[in-house]
Amino acid sequence: MPTRRDITLGATLALASQATAAAQPVKGLTPADIKQPWTDQGDVAVGSGKMHWVSIGKGEPIIFMPKLGGWVADWRHIAPILAEKYRVIVIDNPGHGGSVMNGPPPYWLSLPESAAMLMATLDELGIERCILGGNSLGGCISSVAASLWPKNFSKLILLSVALGESRTRAELEKDDVRTAKSYDGQSRPLPRPFAETAERFGIKDPAINDEQNASRAVAGPWVRASERGVGHAGIVDYLPNIAAPTLLMYGALGGYKQYEAVGLSKIPKVKSVHIPEASSFAHQDQPQATAKLMMEFLAS
Repeated sequence: MPTRRDITLGATLALASQATAAAQPVKGLTPADIKQPWTDQGDVAVGSGKMHWVSIGKGEPIIFMPKLGGWVADWRHIAPILAEKYRVIVIDNPGHGGSVMNGPPPYWLSLPESAAMLMATLDELGIERCILGGNSLGGCISSVAASLWPKNFSKLILLSVALGESRTRAELEKDDVRTAKSYDGQSRPLPRPFAETAERFGIKDPAINDEQNASRAVAGPWVRASERGVGHAGIVDYLPNIAAPTLLMYGALGGYKQYEAVGLSKIPKVKSVHIPEASSFAHQDQPQATAKLMMEFLAS
């Protein structure tokens, strides 16, 4: 029986590489091609499977979670900068990257369930209180966790996060019809052309889109289940219970800014910043500027 920590990063990347190769989202691109800075890593068993984490640095822990269809490598550019002062830990979202769930995904993967798996991971790592943050889906999970377990988080960072209202099953099923062309017959995400993601998220570097197609292929049908979970959750209802001082971050070129007013009005202790020349994935295309704003917030 393998232990929680006997799967090396190389083995995890190899498994992800096989999944990516099978889906063939981008010719020649696999996780093994990505140089990553992590000095430690491991897996934590949870009721639904295992949660994968990586880390770099020492000091107060700061936890990050990736975007919908992303993986821990999304944070590789900014992590070494923050690691000069903090222990940066990145945890793959359930069903994403190296966080492998048992069995097929449900129709929706609820955000409280994902938040509980995050808390189980932190408990196993011996982290009772920390800074928490996330991009996109990772920020949604972080918002719910900070609302349900307010005493566990000293500060919260939300980078390009949808703060929407709850949608019913019937409404989500109507949306399934609209988005059907984005998935294959097994609900696995199809590769998205650069022009589409550039317009939607404001990215300028095709390599970010190529990597995103690869990471979405590894997550497979968990992308759609997680997206539905965000739609069903009604994150806006969780926001008033967030006790941690919160930073809302938006790339000036990206989307999600329509949720800024919601966050500012609903979260008790909150401020927002816009990152010049950045997409919705500012930690990938503007890591220096993004890290600077984060550090200023954490020092305040």
